[in-house]
Amino acid sequence: MSSRVGIVLAGGFARRFGDRDKTLAELRGRPLIAHAVQSLRPVVDRVIVSCRHEQRPSFERVLSNVTYRLDPTPDEGPLAGLDAALDGLDAAEAVVSTADRPLVPTDLYRHLLDARSTEAIVIRADGIDQPIPAVFDVPALRTAVSDQRARGTRRLRAVLDGIEYMTVPATMVTRRWGEHVLTDINTPAQLDRLNEFL
Repeated sequence: MSSRVGIVLAGGFARRFGDRDKTLAELRGRPLIAHAVQSLRPVVDRVIVSCRHEQRPSFERVLSNVTYRLDPTPDEGPLAGLDAALDGLDAAEAVVSTADRPLVPTDLYRHLLDARSTEAIVIRADGIDQPIPAVFDVPALRTAVSDQRARGTRRLRAVLDGIEYMTVPATMVTRRWGEHVLTDINTPAQLDRLNEFL
């Protein structure tokens, strides 16, 4: 049993990014997915990448020592991808992130892991509790995901409806680690701006 796993959700179609796979677009010369995996490694026993079947060969060229969980229903949103990652998972704690948040630092994950005293700890940004990046008790997360999937829910944020969680303000996060650490890349223009800034 791995006591702690990292889960990177990477199977979205990212239609706003155009006709290429956003997760393989480069920031500072490296694919976004590689940044996401690298920052998780120091704080988890293993990293799981949830992705579509056709993505795996490309990921295998840029990643090593990860476990792939293929999403059988990639058109059903990130909740389905998380469900696939949790299937059969034998772990106590999960650090959940996405491939399109490449600047989340290892120290932020470490802070969330150290601070968690309930079933989950999430970041509150602009009055909204964000399920990513976050740390979850795996049994509680599995139950919440199963319940929401049974209801036909696709929104990832819905898992928080069934979990006891605590929050960390985004203002504290950006004050401590920088204004761009929570940046979510959705378009090529956003990626270009971030590359220019860095």
